[in-house]
Amino acid sequence: MKRIALIIACVVVAGGLGFGGFKVYQIFESMQADMADLRQQVLDAKETAQRESSAANAASQRADEAAARAEVASGARQKAEELKQQAEELRQQADVDRAQAVTAAQQSAEQAKQAQDQMSQMRREREEELNRMQEALNRVVETHRTPNGMLIVLPDSTFRFEFDSAELSQKNKELLSRVAGILLVSKGYGLSVFGYTDDVGTEEYNQQLSERRAKAVQDYLIHAGIDESVVHVKGYGKTSPHVAGTSAAARSQNRRVEIALTDSSVRYGSDIR
Repeated sequence: MKRIALIIACVVVAGGLGFGGFKVYQIFESMQADMADLRQQVLDAKETAQRESSAANAASQRADEAAARAEVASGARQKAEELKQQAEELRQQADVDRAQAVTAAQQSAEQAKQAQDQMSQMRREREEELNRMQEALNRVVETHRTPNGMLIVLPDSTFRFEFDSAELSQKNKELLSRVAGILLVSKGYGLSVFGYTDDVGTEEYNQQLSERRAKAVQDYLIHAGIDESVVHVKGYGKTSPHVAGTSAAARSQNRRVEIALTDSSVRYGSDIR
């Protein structure tokens, strides 16, 4: 009976221990599962933290890059503003220069017009003076207008030299004195005395004779008061006859002296000869 009771007690104790151990096992299993889940959460948290850290680093890098680009853009904007300001200053200066150029051009045009008007006035006044001089000379000798002034012709018929002579006769001197008196009234001219001969004699002889006669006229005009710096001479001999032919009349016209008056105060064109 005692043995049976002992057995029953043992069974009861064993059963009690078995139920409690099972509960402990269940609790242990649950704790292991919780710890595994916790470890997984920790791992997930660490992974999430790493991802977020990487993302934060990338965001920080992008922020730095954006800041650098913003700084570059700010510098570019500032440079652009400076260039814009410089361009505006250049434009304003160009406007000032253009206005000054227009003003200078207008002034130059006005000055050119005034100079042209003055020249035209001088030409008119000089023309009137030359006309008066020609009118006065024509009362004394044959005179023709030329593009540069006028030409005084002293033909053999009124201004005669002796044969093979360059000496001025009294009649020649009187004629030259009257011409010089008219020329002395005016200023601003140059005189060229040209000597010519007929075709009789050699070329060398007539060349020398024409030069001597032109020189005699030059000397007398200077003696009469004409400035020697404005009187020049040249002999043409028999190379430039006034008329063609070998008759006495033709040769008389070819033996001559001409005084070319060139206006030096107003230029009209090329030289007379």
